[in-house]
Order: sequence, then structure tokens, then C-alpha cells
Amino acid sequence: MPNDALPPERIADAVAVLRKAQEGDQKAHRDLRSYFPEYEGLVMQTDHARYLELAARTGLEATHLLIMHIQSDTWGALVDTYTSDLGMPLASVNLGDYASRTDAIREAVRAATDNGWAPDPTSEWSDFDCGGGEIHIPIHARSTPIT
Repeated sequence: MPNDALPPERIADAVAVLRKAQEGDQKAHRDLRSYFPEYEGLVMQTDHARYLELAARTGLEATHLLIMHIQSDTWGALVDTYTSDLGMPLASVNLGDYASRTDAIREAVRAATDNGWAPDPTSEWSDFDCGGGEIHIPIHARSTPIT
């Protein structure tokens, strides 16, 4: 399991580097290794299946699926991964847009469970009213590696 603990004085700098890298800054992308040696490359992943597999194998601490109402006939599904010590998103990867809330939930959970994750049985799903709805589905890396 990676050591994602950072000294408190480095947290603000690490978050700034992550955000710049996610915006396409190549120097920041190269600098990620000094903050997140196990995650370098993972935060820039755009293939959602590959990202989910890598994140599960890397052992990220807390992850959830996010289902959002985008417009009248579109629901988006994302997976957000966090480092335990930063409490900040490491990456947010779009799993797709769907015609209904039910489709978005079903397909997001399927993508997660097919690629190394399991719904967290100890946590409740959180349904937030954000002007149309937002659902957080807690998941965690499976204890046995995927084959």
C-alpha cells in the first residue's frame, strides 16, 4: 500500500501541483513524482476502466461514485478518488453520461465492480439536493486482486 502521508507544510503545494497537472501543465505533471511517487501517471489517466483498475491496485483510501443530474435528460457518472491524508480529490474521472438516474447508477456501479472496487457495505449512500440531485455511492478497493 502506498504511503500517501505528506508533511503538513507540503500539502498546499501538493494540491496546487495536482490541480495544475490535471489542467495540462507539463511541468506540474513531471513534478507529481516528488509528492505522489505511487500515483504519478494515475492522476492523468483518461481511460476510466484503466484508472479504476490502477486506483484499486494502488490502494487509495476513500473512493466514491458520484451521480449528478446535468440537465433534464442527462445524468453524469464520475468516480472520485481521494488520498486519506490530504482529504482532497486525487482525480475525478468521467464514467459517462446516461439518459436516466437508474442507468447512471447501474452503469457506474458496474464499471467500478468490474475493475477492482466493491460498494462499501458499512456506508449509506448519500443523496444530496443540489438543484436536481447528486448521489454519492461509497466504494472501496476489493481485498482480493482482480484477475
